[in-house]
Amino acid sequence: MKKMSCVFIILCLCMGGVNLSVSAKSQTALVTDELFKDMEQLKYPIVSEVDNEDMEIKINKDFEKYIKESYKELKENETQAEKYGFQGDYQTDYQVKYNTSPCLSIVTSNYIFSGGAHGNTTVQSFNYDIEVGKRVYLTDILTTDEQKKAVQDYVWEYAIERPDIFYPDLKKEDIKLTKDTAFYFTDEGITLVFQQYEIAPYVSGNQEIHTPTDVYKKS
Repeated sequence: MKKMSCVFIILCLCMGGVNLSVSAKSQTALVTDELFKDMEQLKYPIVSEVDNEDMEIKINKDFEKYIKESYKELKENETQAEKYGFQGDYQTDYQVKYNTSPCLSIVTSNYIFSGGAHGNTTVQSFNYDIEVGKRVYLTDILTTDEQKKAVQDYVWEYAIERPDIFYPDLKKEDIKLTKDTAFYFTDEGITLVFQQYEIAPYVSGNQEIHTPTDVYKKS
């Protein structure tokens, strides 16, 4: 009787595994670390195993351009540090925020210390739709004034309910939604990523606000 039970359990586990593999969503790309000029402070992503070869080349060129610009900024900061006698620092990093076919979202962060009380981190988002064959900016999603206003209202209401995190006197017009506004895809919509000081004080960091599709979808 015990032998029969074990066989039944194994069969159930195997069947469950098959179901999971069938329902699992595939990755858009394999993302791996690369160091620019073998410098540990300049880490950036490279992608491979993208179904669209042209898009794979384009994505890697985008990150090559990004890291070269970061290297230039690092060298400029080193020059300023030597000139003005402070201990400069510069670090790049990234996070894969969404990697489900056909979309890919990677958010980079560049930390720089140029003297003063503390350093600053700037974020940038790289979003792609492999099926469409293009990099996607926020203005490709929020294409009308009505959509932008709906998201602006959503972010403002979210913020004023949390005055301990955001500026208590934040005005709706302070919330800028442009082509350069960082964001990443989610299964339920997008998540906006704001720069330090943009809508909240430094101590609150880069605020990420999830925005469901229902907020901005066209009726």
